[in-house]
Order: sequence, then structure tokens, then C-alpha cells
Amino acid sequence: MGILSVLPVLIFTGFIASYCDASKPNIVFILADDLGWNDVSFHGSDQILTPNIDSLAYSGVAFGRYYSHAICTPSRAALLTGKYSYKTGMQGNPLGMSEDRSIPTNVRLLPQYFKDVGYSTHLVGKWHAGSSRREYLPTSRGFDTYIGHRGGYIDYYEYTVTEVWEDGPVSGLALFRNLSAAWDVEGYITDVYTDEAVKVIDDHDSSNPLFLMVTHNAPHAGGDTVVLQAPPEVVRELRYIESPDRRMYAAMVKKLDDSVGDIVRALQDKGILENTIIVFAADNGGMTTGLFANYASNYPLRGIKMSPYEGGVRVVGLLWSANLNNTNHYWDGYMHVTDWLPTLLSAAGVEPPTDIDGVDQWESINSNTASQRKTMVEIDDYTGYASITYGEYKMITGEPIQSHSEYLGGDLRGLIGSPPSYIDTIADSKVFGALHSIGRTFDMDFLGLRNKTIINCDASATSICYPSNDTVCLFNIIEDPCETTDLSSTYPELVTTMQALLDIEMSKRIPRIAPASIDRMSAPSLHNYTWDTWIN
Repeated sequence: MGILSVLPVLIFTGFIASYCDASKPNIVFILADDLGWNDVSFHGSDQILTPNIDSLAYSGVAFGRYYSHAICTPSRAALLTGKYSYKTGMQGNPLGMSEDRSIPTNVRLLPQYFKDVGYSTHLVGKWHAGSSRREYLPTSRGFDTYIGHRGGYIDYYEYTVTEVWEDGPVSGLALFRNLSAAWDVEGYITDVYTDEAVKVIDDHDSSNPLFLMVTHNAPHAGGDTVVLQAPPEVVRELRYIESPDRRMYAAMVKKLDDSVGDIVRALQDKGILENTIIVFAADNGGMTTGLFANYASNYPLRGIKMSPYEGGVRVVGLLWSANLNNTNHYWDGYMHVTDWLPTLLSAAGVEPPTDIDGVDQWESINSNTASQRKTMVEIDDYTGYASITYGEYKMITGEPIQSHSEYLGGDLRGLIGSPPSYIDTIADSKVFGALHSIGRTFDMDFLGLRNKTIINCDASATSICYPSNDTVCLFNIIEDPCETTDLSSTYPELVTTMQALLDIEMSKRIPRIAPASIDRMSAPSLHNYTWDTWIN
């Protein structure tokens, strides 16, 4: 199908759901796991095509500077609370299945705010915010229903998680529906979560607004010793990708993109797409190498997941709504994962809480104006590093893992054939079809928007800065997004100012609720070979 014959010019409309309007928008939040910056095609690469995700970006708002925490559990805690993870004791390494800790139960979570104003609230997919006690589980924290894995990852076909304890591996089922083990489920986990999300939409009572979070496992590895997993027929479609590992990863991303298409189509079929806000985002940077490596690429950014460099924290993000004042644009303002709570509440006409770190960005996004955020902080006192962004500058101190601090992913770009036509792939996507049916597609200017998202770096740098506990690295991340040039000796007064601001934030830390430790009472053999709650 030729795109020129079916791409009408986007019709701009005003935002019709005012704060006093009784008809609140539905909200669907889709979260990818360990997706790299260079792994969506609206960022400029033709290697992995993501036409459904891209169509939302081109007809909505693509974020150029969306930031998250560098690791799974901290980023999800920040998303759910609107607070930096170190304000809730959830900073540092991700939660293990055998750990007894959670977001404190006296902290209100995003679904609780929406539930209080009449929303039906549902979670499909990864939780990773505490599962040792029933009061930590999603249905105790504001979600009406839940199906998914409670920990950080899951085998894509067997739905198991294996932890290696001192006396050997320990394994059990990790998929649950509400409070019960989901023994009856079959299929590829990305498809399972997609089908469950579609069912939530199909069964939704439209007299109430819908808040649905779909937190995919994809494209996270299915385990630390498990090879990447994708349907063979999808892998075969991607034979033009040179690296076999990258090809498998690309197949996982394709299934993720297909999921986005199916969810948007379900919203269209239900007749609620025009009154739905859709968010697609990654939880942190891609894990190119190391433990749980998935061969994601943050190219050309420096660093990967678990590092404070741009490749670890500057991630994929977009927002779509038919009722935005300004659509089809690239928003270059700072947006942080903590901002979602106040921003989405504001979009729903709900006054955001004031005791959070998140900033209400709804008006800035809606009208394509300057970001309300000037600073961002990353503190991992478990690994031993911290960073602060202040205007154009980012300062890093401490000792990030050096192998996570390099320039990685460039060697994964190889092709041994030609990818499909990008424009035709967009035109044939389910999201484009759904948008076309409601008159919300876009014209050929989207290629110009795509070019805006491409990051270019200075390859001439010869000396790369690594901080320590006694030294810092200072980068201008607007002019030098790949963090090649240290400016700490050039701007010592700025370093002093930023260090003082960081010290203030460090003083607000809540110590990690518990060290990473194994509670042997969590062993699946004690719970019908499932990773169920064990403290009640």
C-alpha cells in the first residue's frame, strides 16, 4: 500500500477534555523493559523497524530528552510514586525474587490516585516492586486486577524464574493472576500479555474511565543463563540483520511493536481510542552486555543499563492523544520518570500531590512549550555513584561500573541484506490504520521529525573521563550528548554549585530498605513450586 495515497494532513484540534469535564480520558501506559535508545526506528535506524510505535510518535509527541533511573526496580518505584527512588529506599540493584522489601506501603501509588477518582485500574505484566508479602502485591496497591510476573524477568515460554543460591539453582513458576498461580496460561509471554491487555479493553465498562498499565518483559532477557527467546518464524523474517544475537533481540522487539499495534486496534474497536492517552516508554537503557545481556543498543550514547551515562538513563518515550493542542512534534524538554504521576493526573483533571519530586509537564507537552524541569538526580548508593543534571550540564561522581560506562552497540548495526521499506511498513501498521480510521494520521513531514531524533556525536575525543569517589566528570549534554569531553576543570564554580545541590539530595536519602539477601523461606519448593508470597 502506498503511503502517499492514504496519508492525510493531520487535523489539529484543541484539547477538549477540560478539568471540569466529567468525561475523563482513558490512560494506557505501555512500558518496555531494557529497550535501547537505538532500538526504535523513529530514532533513525532501519535495522529494527517499529512501525506501530513510530506511528504513535509521529502523530503524537516524541520525547527527545526523556530520562529514567538506570535500573528496573528504581525506575518502576519512581514511576509509581512520583518520587526519586532514593526517597523511598528503592535505589540500587533490582529486587530479587527471594528478597523481603517493597515500596513502603504508606506511600501512595499511581493507580491509587486514579482509583480514587473513579478509574478502573488494571496491570498486565511486570511488577518488580515487592512480592514477599500480600500487602506488597499490585491488587493491594491500587490495581483492581493483575496478571503478570512479580519479579524482574520471566522465561518467555515456561514462565519460570531461576535464582542461583549457594547450594545450587532454585526455580519456580513466576506468573500469577491476581493472587493465584497462573498454571493454565500458554504461549509466548509477549503475546500472553497482549491478549490479556486486549481482554481488559474489550471487557471494560466504558461508563468509567480506564487506567491500564502494560509492563512487558520484552525485550529483557528471560534469565541470566537463558538465551534470548523469540518465535522462530519472526527471527527468520529478520535474516538481513548480521548478528544472530541481535537478530533474536530484534524479533523480541518486533513482537513488542506488534503488541502496541494490537492494543491500539483494541482501543479503536472498543470506540474509545479518541478519548485515550497512550504512553510508550522504556524503563531504562538497554543491556548490551553483562549480566542479563540482551544485545540492545543505546548507540551512539555512552553507557548502558546500570550506569548514570546517557545510554543508561536517556530512554525511549512518547505520548499520544487525539486531543493534544500540538501533535506531530518532537519535544526536546527534560522529562523524568517521576513526572508521569503528576502529568497524567493533571491530564485527567486531578490535582497532583505536592509531596513528590515529579513535575507536572502536561501543559508543556500539550502546547509544545518549555519543560518545567531544570534538574534531575540519579543516586545509587549501593553501586556507588551519583549524578546531577543542572540545566545543560551533567556531573557524575563516584565509581560506576566501568564495563557499563563505555561506548557499546556500534558493532551490532551490521546488515547482510535490505530491510523492508520503512514508509510502506508504517502504512501497513495496525496503529496507522487505526489512526487513519479516526482521521488522526500524519503527512510526509514525519520524516523530518525522524531526522530530529538522530543523535550525532563528536568522534574525535581521545581522552574519556571516568569519575571516582574524589573526582567528578562534567559534561554539557546538550552540545555533547555522548559525554566525550570533561569540562570540570573549565567550570570549577559550576562543579561546586552542582556538588552542593547533589549533597542536599544525598542528605534526603532513605537507606535501602534491606540489603540484597536471600530468604530461604521463599524457596518455590515450599510453595507448590511457585514464587509466591511467603511472609504473612
